[in-house]
Amino acid sequence: MNNLTLGDSNICGTFNKLPFIESYYNRKGILLKSYSWLVKNAIGIIVLVHGLSAHLRLQYLKLNVNVVNNDYATLIDADNYYIYEDSWIEEFNKNGYSVYGIDLQGHGESDGLDKLPLHINNFDDYVYDIIDYMRRINNSIVLEKSMQKSTSNKYTIENREELLPMYLVGLSMGGNIVLRTLEILGKSNEINSNLNIKGCISLADIFK
Repeated sequence: MNNLTLGDSNICGTFNKLPFIESYYNRKGILLKSYSWLVKNAIGIIVLVHGLSAHLRLQYLKLNVNVVNNDYATLIDADNYYIYEDSWIEEFNKNGYSVYGIDLQGHGESDGLDKLPLHINNFDDYVYDIIDYMRRINNSIVLEKSMQKSTSNKYTIENREELLPMYLVGLSMGGNIVLRTLEILGKSNEINSNLNIKGCISLADIFK
């Protein structure tokens, strides 16, 4: 795996061009694909949410194509279609943030309800997948830190001062999802007690 070193920065060490890819089942038994680009000594967490009929890498990595005009583009390298360099994700990493995201159910490499693309029962199914994913992120960070400490039996998710600040970024339909996520979390102290959300960016035309 290729590493880049930020020699002139004190906020982070190394980060990876290639994502760490995992699969897991959501609360309804649908298999979701997740991606993470991690920074050593990160100052925060960015959770990306993509839009309708898209997927995470399609919207947040750079595409290896030559854009001729708005209607036509030529493929440069099919074996290296998603490029890390000059992408949103690289910029977040360079600024010290670890980046996480999933392909929403029915999108990208995630399964859909009844194995159908773009098929859900309720819009909030997307939202609860994001909430569950954020909790998974924090749990994984807590577990990693606990393994690095001799007092792991005393180190729990309740240690909010140890949690990195988390920021949501949603594009198009993803912008609606992140705002709805905040609405639901705002009504549930139990859920939000396990998170450390400090900001949200909604890039959605509907909210102009």
